[in-house]
Amino acid sequence: MQKQVLASRVLLGFIVVLVATTMLPLGICTSAEVTNFKVTPTKSAYYVGEQPQLIISFDYKGFSNNTALKVEIYNSSNKLVATITGITITSSEATSNLNGTYQQTFTVDLDTSKKGSETYTAKLLDASTNYKLAETTFTINVETESIMLLVSWIDASQDRVVDENEQVTFSVFVQWAFVNETKSATLYVKIDGGNELTINTVTISRGSGQQSEQWQTSFAKGSHTVTFELRDAENKLLATASVTIKVGVTEGASTLALIKENFMYIAFTALLVLLIVIVVKKK
Repeated sequence: MQKQVLASRVLLGFIVVLVATTMLPLGICTSAEVTNFKVTPTKSAYYVGEQPQLIISFDYKGFSNNTALKVEIYNSSNKLVATITGITITSSEATSNLNGTYQQTFTVDLDTSKKGSETYTAKLLDASTNYKLAETTFTINVETESIMLLVSWIDASQDRVVDENEQVTFSVFVQWAFVNETKSATLYVKIDGGNELTINTVTISRGSGQQSEQWQTSFAKGSHTVTFELRDAENKLLATASVTIKVGVTEGASTLALIKENFMYIAFTALLVLLIVIVVKKK
């Protein structure tokens, strides 16, 4: 009989410990709570092969001092692909019942080997017990390189009337985004399909950027097509743009021509907004 009582007490004690462990995943803080858990990429898109940076942020209350947490990241197939550690709730002014906001940026090794979008699930866990405190989703976008040329021009008298043999200055904007390695390129120009002339070399840096070049020439009477080409070290065409110059025609007097001229800059600004990497890190 005594053995049965002893066994019952041992079993009861084990159940109490098990329940306590389940109910107290964060040690002594039974009221520990996480809200507003977010995982935010620092860029709207990354170039192929770039390691994403993620902003981990959340509000917390009722935490014990020095509570260690972690974030597990799962892909769309529910496979664990990354774990973020080093998240600790700590304070020099309190030993328990900590309240506040956590935010930190981490570099994470996620698959960015090809263009596309991938939605991940992030789980915030107590590092010692694996108790899940919160869950959210985020999306990583990967883009292949984009390189383009935008061209504007102005005649010497600045009246938009190109006279015969009048100097015309061309401004060529080289813009790129999502480039995964620095490369050297050369900017060329040719008129009416004639001989190709070298303007200058352009260093296309990794990531995004822009460079502008100017080139001057004059024209005989008639309509002329000016073509600019950007080629890499292997002579591969990276980008091209053409403009038409009509000698003796008053473009400045044409409302349509003015709209076209302004549209070049509007398009340039819009492409900067859409293609250059946008940093969304919160302050």
